[in-house]
Parts: sequence; structure tokens; C-alpha cells
Amino acid sequence: MFTSKMLGDEAFRLAKEAKDITTDHIPAYNEEQVRLVTQETRYLWTRIEDMYASLNPSIGTQQEQQRRQQTGSGPAEPAEQLPASSQTHATQQPFSQQPPLDGAMDSQEDDSQIEHRNSISGQTTLYAQTLARNKRCLLAYHDRRARFLRSLLWTLHLAPSLVPGNLLARMSPDEQTYMREYAKLNSAYRDAVEAQLIPSGSLDWAANGDLPPRDPLIEVRVVKDCGEVVTENGVVSLQAGTQHYVSRADVEHLITIGYLEHVSPC
Repeated sequence: MFTSKMLGDEAFRLAKEAKDITTDHIPAYNEEQVRLVTQETRYLWTRIEDMYASLNPSIGTQQEQQRRQQTGSGPAEPAEQLPASSQTHATQQPFSQQPPLDGAMDSQEDDSQIEHRNSISGQTTLYAQTLARNKRCLLAYHDRRARFLRSLLWTLHLAPSLVPGNLLARMSPDEQTYMREYAKLNSAYRDAVEAQLIPSGSLDWAANGDLPPRDPLIEVRVVKDCGEVVTENGVVSLQAGTQHYVSRADVEHLITIGYLEHVSPC
């Protein structure tokens, strides 16, 4: 299983799709790719359990019994019990740090056993790191899509019914449910706040919902002579090399065409 491809290839493809999501575009939900990444992740965890169990037969017997109980493939037989101290110690330490069980690494151990244990340790480390990376890619993919959905809802004044049909077709059923529930929660919060603050009115919560308010006054440096400019505070002479505090609305067009330069605060 998964021998024809490199470990993590499917997660890499999913991460590339997440990168394609922008504020203006979202591709169709790739259910098949998500399934492949999830399937590989479960397979890797099973291999880690099997390799660790190969170092201690008693643990392998317990794991097999648990799998039979979960899958219903057969009656569960009593599993050999470890001492309570060994069970606690095994659950508290990672694979690479756990001490050998059942005396496997005593002074009598030969070179082949040491080589086998080292091989198992290397493989479990590789599988564990790949498993963790797969999870990060899955979370990043769904987080990017969720951010797009929230931004879209605020643009539409928290009205999921206004989402265009071509966008709905690119969303999974779970994403559509997420949008409805997100809008419902925010609407309930909005109504509760409005009832306390302005009982006789309402607030436009979606206005500039994604952008924080900008400073009304900014510092600019004059790159090219602009002469005298009429602002809301009077006439300002914009000579090359000078700096001024002016209203953003009065000079934004001059910044756009390169006559002024916005001086960012330190």
C-alpha cells in the first residue's frame, strides 16, 4: 500500500490547492484528495502501532484484541495484562524514549536484534513525522477555505441565501452547513448587542467588516512638486522634499500617481 508514491505526496498536492485559494477565488472542494490524505494518515498510524508491537509481543496481542473489538471481526480473547507500572510508563513516553520491555535489550542481546530495533526506530520516526505533516496540510486546507467562507458571508451581510450558485457548487455539504451555522451565530450575537445598545435602531455589522478603520491623518513626503492643494483644513503648499500631515482623503490620489509618498510610522 502506498508503495508507488512517495510518502506525503498526496498531502503536498492538497497544500498546493490550499495555496490557490485567494480572497476572490476558491476551487471546488477536493473530496477525493482529502480522502487519500486521510487514508494515508490512518495507514501510517497502523504501521507505527504494528512496528512498535513487534518489539513487544504482549502489546501486540492487546492491540489485536482491540482492533477485533472495534471492527467486530471476531470474539475478543482475554489479552495479556501488563503490570500497572509498565502500562503507565508506556503511555507517558514517546516511542523513541520508552525503555525496552520484557528485557529485550539486556546484556545478552545480539547485533541482529540491535539492528532490528534501530531499523524500527528510524521507520517509526519517519512515519510519525509524515503523519504530523499530513495533519497540518489537512488543517491548512480546511482553514483557508473556512476563511474564504467567512469573508464571503460578511460581504453578503451574513445572508447565506445570497451566495451565488457557482460558488455553492464548489463547496462541500459540510461547508454549506458551516456557513449557515456561522451566519446564525453571528446574527444572534448581533441582535443581542443591538437590543442592549440601540433598542430602537440597528447597526450595519457588515460594513467594512474585513478592513479596520484607517487613520484620518497621515504623514506624506512630497516626491514631485504639486503646488498648492486645497484640503479640508485649508490650502497646503506641497513642495518637493517637504513632509506634511494631511487628510488621507485629500491626497490619496496623489499617492496613487506617485507625487506623494506615505511615510509609515516607526
